[in-house]
This record gives sequence, C-alpha cells and structure tokens, in this order.
Amino acid sequence: MNALEKYEIEDLKESKVLEENQTWKIDSLEGADWAFRKISTLKQANKEINQLANKERERIADWENKETQSNQDSIDFFGHKLADYLYQLRKIDKKAKVKTPHGTVSTRKQSDVWEYKNDAVEKVKEMGLTEFIEVKESIKKADLKKSVTVLEDGSVVSPDGEIIESIKVIPRDDKVVIKEAE
Repeated sequence: MNALEKYEIEDLKESKVLEENQTWKIDSLEGADWAFRKISTLKQANKEINQLANKERERIADWENKETQSNQDSIDFFGHKLADYLYQLRKIDKKAKVKTPHGTVSTRKQSDVWEYKNDAVEKVKEMGLTEFIEVKESIKKADLKKSVTVLEDGSVVSPDGEIIESIKVIPRDDKVVIKEAE
C-alpha cells in the first residue's frame, strides 16, 4: 500500500463518515470522485489483506502436511502389519478377525467397479438395449424467450396465443453498478 492509499484510509477513519447518520450524501462530482477514491483504496487494502492471509494459509497448510506426513506413514505401516497378521490368521480360519480393546481388523466385501468408456452409450444403443439409455429433456430457455410474449402481470403467452401456466416472469428493479477506474 503506497503512502497516498494510507492517507486515504486515515482520512476516512478521521472523517468518521461511516459512523455518521443517514443524512450524509454525495451532492457533487467532487464528492463522487472522493467516494470512488475511498472505494478503490479500501478494495486495495482488502486485496493486500487477502494476499497476506492466503500466504499464511499456504504456509500453515505446508507445515500441517509436513507434521502429519510422518504420522500418516507410521499409521500406514501399522495398518499393513495388522492386515498381514489378519491374512496369516485367515490361512487357519477363513472368518478370523483381530479384536482387541483398542481396535478391530476384519474385511468387508466391496462392490465391483464398473467402468464405462466414452462410447458405451452408442454401443448399448447399437445392441438394441435402448431401455437402459436415459434421455434428459430440458427447455431451450433462450429460444423460448425469443418466441413468447410476456404480459404486464408476468404471464407468458405462446406464439399460438395460449398462456403457459407453468412459466411466469418476475420483473426486477435495475441494479446499481459502481465501477471505479483502475
């Protein structure tokens, strides 16, 4: 943050504009320009704060990963040793489990993984198995908007003059857009 930006923030804090009552307003081009300078300076300050915070988050995440990686390696090591022990017991008893006051080692049946290639839909269609093909329908909203008429009450009328009951247009007020120069 340069000296001019620091001055702008200090000026804003000293003027206590943000704490004044609702009667304060901008009534000149100079006042509008002053407000734009304040917006720009505050946005720059937020950007710098976010950059610093992101650097700190990254540094903390790196530290966390380094600190926990060694522990995770040990956890994996012990997990493999427990699995080896279970499989050793399973040679004697196919339903064996390892059960202690601090944990259990067992196995659980998993579902097979089904792999579908990009051309699977076309291949299934070619084989005549169309009952297994899912077709999703949706409205072409842009095309519909061009071809219908909207009444004052928000009702939508088809090109044939019929009201489409399931569609309604809700008008919205204009949005004020403030864009300061860069």
